[in-house]
Amino acid sequence: MSERRRGRRAVGLSVALVTGAAGLATGNAAIFVASTVGLVYAAYESATRHPEPELTVERTLEPAAPLPGDEVSVTVTVRNEGRRHLPDVRVVDGVPDRLRVVDGSPRFGTTLDVDDSAAFGYSVRARRGEHPFGETTVVCRDLAGTTESRASVTVETTIDCGADVESLPLSARELTQTGRVQTQAGGDGVSFYGIREYQSTDPMRRIDWNRFARTSELSTVEYRETAAASVVLLVDTRHPVAARPRDPDAVQFCTYAAERLAETLLAENDRVGAATFDDCAYLRPAADRNQYRRLRAFLAAVTGGDGVTADGQRDDGEVGRLFPPGAELRANRPSPTGSAPDRHGPVADGGDAVETLDRRLPDEAQVVFCSPLLDDRAADAARRLAAYGQAVTVVSPDVTASETAGGTLAGFDRDERIDGLRGTVRVADWTLTDPLAKTLARATERWSA
Repeated sequence: MSERRRGRRAVGLSVALVTGAAGLATGNAAIFVASTVGLVYAAYESATRHPEPELTVERTLEPAAPLPGDEVSVTVTVRNEGRRHLPDVRVVDGVPDRLRVVDGSPRFGTTLDVDDSAAFGYSVRARRGEHPFGETTVVCRDLAGTTESRASVTVETTIDCGADVESLPLSARELTQTGRVQTQAGGDGVSFYGIREYQSTDPMRRIDWNRFARTSELSTVEYRETAAASVVLLVDTRHPVAARPRDPDAVQFCTYAAERLAETLLAENDRVGAATFDDCAYLRPAADRNQYRRLRAFLAAVTGGDGVTADGQRDDGEVGRLFPPGAELRANRPSPTGSAPDRHGPVADGGDAVETLDRRLPDEAQVVFCSPLLDDRAADAARRLAAYGQAVTVVSPDVTASETAGGTLAGFDRDERIDGLRGTVRVADWTLTDPLAKTLARATERWSA
């Protein structure tokens, strides 16, 4: 906490001295008696100055980990921990720079008795990223308003609009490097897989000595091996529609889901790439430390959003320079030389886009399709990818609104598409009032039932 005091001149004492001296010099009793008014005011100033505030400030958020577009309620509580009444307390909260106040005010004024507290609240609109609050400014004045104490209080609070996502269950398609996907092969691992006949090359630590003690036969214990997966996050960028005005649209929710899943999968040593439906933009899978940064910049480029670096800061520069040599970025946009974009055939009907994507996918790759499923083309694309032999999981944010007849009808159609897909691929129906992590956890329980 930093503090600064500011006092005003002793106006009452100055008036008393001037009028008293004038009364004595002129022999005017009325002027001399008038000096008592200044003395009374000076005594009042002395009795009411220096509130010497001892305050504590608390800030709470609800919800603590919002989704993009959610309203976050901020409650600030100020408590007088000192031994004197504070007649004039004014508070200005440090709203994060990139967030907008949509309800209430971050400014507040009150009086505080000893051990008394007062609270005020306001709401901000959440955006993707981490948004730390600034210092809270507290100004205390005495009853006469002649003395002011100003303090800056730091309350460590951050709105984290990027909640962690639980691990997404993946199919048993694996790579050679170690990861978290359980394979159907025995070897080094943690969980028990089986027992086989001993071979001379087996390490001593894998011998089942209990079995040897019973039967005098050597056998080897095998554990279930785990391997890394290769995942391509397919983002449906065709429907920038929102359930309500000022809410994030479907493309933003799909992009958000892809980024959160990529962060989780990369942390578990999986190879992650990205693609967009249906303009054939593609970022090949990788697992190096810069892949998350490349993926976020790729999604920002193809969806028309802001470039975002790994530390959450905006990068409004040329997108191409965010990609190190060797990264594959094929977006449906003109090249610097004016040549045609790198595409494989027409994609106007969505059919060739699926074939093109299937040709680009590595043989061992799995597809996580982030789509609102607002039309049959998205559902057909998921079915076709599954028919081509790809392991497909659909994460579908529900951006339909039930307040209108059209929104209700769109919701019915979407439910029918989900029901039709569930016999072929795994579908996580994301109700936007729930965190993405909760949706995936609920879907995982259903898939494993």
